[in-house]
Amino acid sequence: MTRLSAQNLPGNIQSYSYDREAVGTGIVHFGIGNFHRAHQAVYVEDLLERGDMRWGITGVSLRSASMRDLLAPQDYLYALAILGETTSYRVIGAIKGVLVAPQEPQAVIDLLAQSATQLVSTTITEKGYSLASGAVDFEHPSLKAEAASLDNPTSIYGFLARGIILRSQQEATSKLTIMCCDNISAGGEILKSGVEHLLTLHDPDALAWAEDNVSFISSMVDRVSPATDDALREAVFKDTGQEDASPVSAEPFSQWIIEDNFAGERPDFDKVGADFVGDIAPFERMKLRYLNCAHTIASTLGYLSGDKYVHESLARPNLLKFMRQALYQNVLPNAAVPTGYDGDGYIQDVFGRFQNGNLPYANLQVGTDSSQKIQQRWFPTIDQALANKTDTSYFEFCVAAWVIFIQSALEKGVLNDPKKSVFAQVDTENLEQIISSYLTIANAEQFTFFSDAVFMASVTRHAKDIQAKGIKRAIVNFLDGCA
Repeated sequence: MTRLSAQNLPGNIQSYSYDREAVGTGIVHFGIGNFHRAHQAVYVEDLLERGDMRWGITGVSLRSASMRDLLAPQDYLYALAILGETTSYRVIGAIKGVLVAPQEPQAVIDLLAQSATQLVSTTITEKGYSLASGAVDFEHPSLKAEAASLDNPTSIYGFLARGIILRSQQEATSKLTIMCCDNISAGGEILKSGVEHLLTLHDPDALAWAEDNVSFISSMVDRVSPATDDALREAVFKDTGQEDASPVSAEPFSQWIIEDNFAGERPDFDKVGADFVGDIAPFERMKLRYLNCAHTIASTLGYLSGDKYVHESLARPNLLKFMRQALYQNVLPNAAVPTGYDGDGYIQDVFGRFQNGNLPYANLQVGTDSSQKIQQRWFPTIDQALANKTDTSYFEFCVAAWVIFIQSALEKGVLNDPKKSVFAQVDTENLEQIISSYLTIANAEQFTFFSDAVFMASVTRHAKDIQAKGIKRAIVNFLDGCA
């Protein structure tokens, strides 16, 4: 079996044509997981193919060495499987290497300080930002330790602060842009808040330098990339003749909206399909409150229906009907879309993408970290609907279903959530108390609906119906009641 490497490129699929030895590290990326490799790295690959060799990527893992250990033996190359009606492949060469921060922290800091590094980007998931109620939680153990000393950084904020301090001390300094590529609102401002907090404590001179030389920007990223499994590895080997320890797969669709506020050099991502905009917020809200909202609804109802994958769940007529009506009746009247976009068309695109039967996106994967995700995907729209005095009935059912999802996944040992241990401490048989406790864990007390007696009574009623009759019958009962 031949391992994918620079010396063993498959001849039957698209591969890179540029000289990898000539590629510099212009981008340092934290969170070198599947999504980055299926999304941002592909845009960088296209830039390199255009001959702009400044923008190679060095990845940084804040925790595990697993990705480095998988990719290093194959020269950090990997196959991207594009899952349309048929599957096509491409070998991506944009990643030059991977550093494991706990093992080589100074190497990470030194790389951040190098003038050639012009862009730092992040895909570390919501929990990587240590948030509470949408803001940096400075009481988080990592941040408390870094507030006391930056000698041994562990968080994204600590490493960025150390890198900026060292960069500001160089004889020939250069400007730096730090970009959030996660699905969190105002991610650039969140990064700025955490970094400036640490710089204020540890190096006011570096803070002053950063104010003039570092920008923190947000971006909106969109591409479904399922988890890599043995089936994908076997498909890659069968179709390419090469063994790839860590291939990635993705849908054909890809979107990247980037806030145009670069401090220094700006990669020409707009020449390879991305869009630069002055205000990212409307695009973030559109994705969070339509696509991400719908994805979480589908995964919650789909898991409770016994389905493994999202597309299987949407093959259920009643579940599909529920989701369509939820978006049209509860979301569309309360979540504005950016100028030039059509809300109805965007909803249709969402369903078309989710129904791609060649895209095995697991409901439990989508449901990962749901206690964090629903704070941005569901809760703001619910509050807006209540303020607008419009219908919230579908969200009432969804919140009830989410509570039962947490309860079920916890009992079966499959819950993947940063608040898992806190959920497990809820010790009561009273469903109304369980609902209140679970929503409190998800910071719902920060939102109006949590204190709305009518809304919460409806959540309890639906949760009882789901518990007693199962999700399929409960959905039918709900839709009958809306008829």
